[in-house]
Amino acid sequence: MQTLLFAPETINIAETTRMIEIARACGDAFRCEFFGYGGEYEHLIAEAGFTCHTLEPRLTPQRAEELWKADRMERGGKFFTAAELATRVQNELALYERVRPTAVVIGFTMSAFISPRAAGIPLVSVNPFALTRPFFAAQPAIWGEMLRGTPLGWLPEGLLNRAINGWALRTRAWTASMNQTAKQFGAPIFPRSVDIFRGDYTLVTDIPQLTGVPDLPDKWQYVGPIYARLAGEIPPQIATLPRDRPLIYFAMGSSANREVLLRVMRMFAGQPYTVIAPIKRHLAGLETAVPENVLVFDWLPAHRVNPLADVAVIHGGQGTVQTACVSGTPFLGIGLQPEQDMNVLQAVHFGSALHLNRYALREERVLTAVHRLLTEPTFRHKAAELRRELEKWPGAANVAAFLRQKFAEKVTV
Repeated sequence: MQTLLFAPETINIAETTRMIEIARACGDAFRCEFFGYGGEYEHLIAEAGFTCHTLEPRLTPQRAEELWKADRMERGGKFFTAAELATRVQNELALYERVRPTAVVIGFTMSAFISPRAAGIPLVSVNPFALTRPFFAAQPAIWGEMLRGTPLGWLPEGLLNRAINGWALRTRAWTASMNQTAKQFGAPIFPRSVDIFRGDYTLVTDIPQLTGVPDLPDKWQYVGPIYARLAGEIPPQIATLPRDRPLIYFAMGSSANREVLLRVMRMFAGQPYTVIAPIKRHLAGLETAVPENVLVFDWLPAHRVNPLADVAVIHGGQGTVQTACVSGTPFLGIGLQPEQDMNVLQAVHFGSALHLNRYALREERVLTAVHRLLTEPTFRHKAAELRRELEKWPGAANVAAFLRQKFAEKVTV
């Protein structure tokens, strides 16, 4: 039996669970194994029944936070250095020698965009459409909308669209350490930043009805949404809640900015809503008052809890956005970085959501958006329509079907 090796960046719960869902969908066609660097969510892999090889150097909490800040483009963020990438690639190559995978399947594990190519192993990238080369080549006219309420929001939208799309297709930002490491190990370099997330095969966890781009390049294809289905049932505290006032689901994923999370949480104080908030890990170590109407939990099976809500208030991580969409829940999305803003804006353009840039957060804006989502029926109607559309795209099953077609052993009779 052929072996597939999955490589999620295990500081990210959405990416880790996305890879787990794909591995589950592969059934008995492959032996599925994982590797990671000791991130906070690596334990979910073993709990799902899969072998996980923990490689060095292990990510410390401090280094993980630096990477999250880099992802959110915040002060104090530090991308991987060439030395870190080289150590990772060397250890990944040694693992490939032991495991002999037929393909490597990844999300955003940066070193794994290099090591499979250095080893001559097919690389399958499973990622959102936002920030890819075909995304920018389609010349999206969203930048004025995305930057509304920020210091750049006054610039003409046409100018912003031309400038940002052109820059994105040309920039080499973040490629220096990647290319230095690629050259060291004899792997192809990345000509532009938009080329980093392309695999030998690139599977896009979106649908064309949302991206507005029906045709993808050769060796790219849409597969549809893939989101976490964490184990467990709806807690009794939630299941027995009275429904005498609106229920809000408030989640900021594993990439949350604490300042943004706390600001939004405090805006719910005194409002006529009951708020379900799986944000416990982000409040750890903080001395902060939680509003009486905000019920704090650790991670919840969001695919079960989200459908109970009248409205969701969430960050723009694709897994969190997709969970709201497949639940038929209208939502307010607060992007913490551009890719997240774009995930939210897809639903906004469909008509099932509203968007606020993290830098444009004001209590009046947040509460007005929640009120609109609760009182304007169009949002719920469009959310139901989007749910029906997404049901036609079983993302994890589509990825598994692709992997079987390309890499599974052919059985002859």
